[in-house]
Order: sequence, then C-alpha cells, then structure tokens
Amino acid sequence: MHDETNVTADVIESLLSHTATVMNHVFWFTHNLHLQPDKPHFGSTINYTDIKCREDDFLKELINTITSWVYSKAQAKTMIDERLRQTNDDFQNAATFLTSQAFSKFRPGYSQGQFGELLLFNFIQHFFNAVPLLRKMRITTSSGHERFGADAIHVKIEGPTTVLILGESKCYQSRYKFKEAFSTSLSSITTTFTSLDRELDLYTYDDFLESELEDIAKKYKRGELRRARFELVCLIAYHETQRIDGANEEEIKESIRSTIEDRCQ
Repeated sequence: MHDETNVTADVIESLLSHTATVMNHVFWFTHNLHLQPDKPHFGSTINYTDIKCREDDFLKELINTITSWVYSKAQAKTMIDERLRQTNDDFQNAATFLTSQAFSKFRPGYSQGQFGELLLFNFIQHFFNAVPLLRKMRITTSSGHERFGADAIHVKIEGPTTVLILGESKCYQSRYKFKEAFSTSLSSITTTFTSLDRELDLYTYDDFLESELEDIAKKYKRGELRRARFELVCLIAYHETQRIDGANEEEIKESIRSTIEDRCQ
C-alpha cells in the first residue's frame, strides 16, 4: 500500500489556468472578519480606477476564462489541433470552435449559479494555487437539466500533503441576500463534504477527471492516500444595499471594506 502519488507541486503549477488578467479587475482584501474558523477571510468586489467601477472589463475578462473552466489544457489542445487539421490550419476558426463548444455547455436558466461557479473556479486557483480535480461542466449531457454535487473540487500539493479543496458558491441577484446566502452556503458545503465519496464514485473511472490527477482520485477511493487534508471554501456573492461612497478610489475601497466587515458581524 502506497500513500505517495506521482503528482508534484510542479505538475499542479503547470495545470493552473491564467487568472491574473481577470483578477486585475477584482479588488480583494484579507481580514479577520470575526468568522469561524478564526483565520483570514477574503472580501472582494469589482475593482475601481479612481471613481470608475471596472464592471465591463471585469465581465469581459471573466468570460475569457470560460474555456479554461470547461476544458483542461490538454483537452483544449486536442480539440484545437483536430480542428486545425480539418480547416487547413485556420487558427481563427479553431479558436472560435473551441469557444462555441465551451459556451454550449452552459445550461439555460442557471446563469446566476454558473456565474458564481465560474468566479469560484478563478478564485480557488488564484488564492490557493489549486487546480480542478474534476471539470463538471462536461458531465451535463442535457443542457436543460441542472447537475448536482460540489461546485468545485480542486487539489494542490503542500510538501508531502495532498490538499483537497471543496468549494460551494451561492450567488444572489436580488437585493441584499447576505444572511440567506451565508446560511445556505454553510449548509451546502456540509452536504458537499459528506457526499464527496459517493460523488467521486460516479467519476473516478470516467473521463471527467484530469488525466494527470487520476492517481490522486483513485488512491483516495482505495484508501491509500494517507497524507491528505480537506479545505472547505464558500463563495458568497450578493447585492449590497448599503451606500458605497467616496471621493476617490481609496475612499470607495475603504467604504467597501468596512461594509463587508460590518455585514460579517
């Protein structure tokens, strides 16, 4: 029985997708928000330049991460290479093909939830340097049906320890749903944690796992992944109703920071 995998921190690094460009349009801070567990939490919003909110640029860059959310680097390369052979090396055609295929995975009527999941995908990679163990957008065979289970399952390597990150996002469009989102998020992440073993049963021997990371999932299922730790991540997106004000970028961001801190009381 072995507890080591062939996955190294360098392998994880090579699988990370590009998040820096979208994160340039995110203002975020860490602070002890008086929540449990007692460690820094992240507060965030769309970034500002002076008094201008960069909403349009944020959304455009977030959309640019969709293909990375749906397809691994290896899968995307396979699809593009095949399309290039079909189109006599027409790269524009191949790039458009990959994008249209990714967009076809979106489920009508669930845009709010998928926005939160896409944001979670980027945040977990950026803040925790953890790559998706499972890309679940590919699981949905019917665009009219929602899938269930964890919103994100990511993994990273810290020395001899394999860290499994389970993520849930709750995204509320209606005005001020912070308490509801917070409560639902905690309930959902608990359910995700307790049902993980059953969920992995569905996918461990299918093609939804990253090929480079199959060894981790299979060793976990066999009870051979001895040095492992879980981290549970909740992303809560809500429409703030408290007035955000300021004469410049610094004052606006301080207003946002204090508002989030106040809500978390």
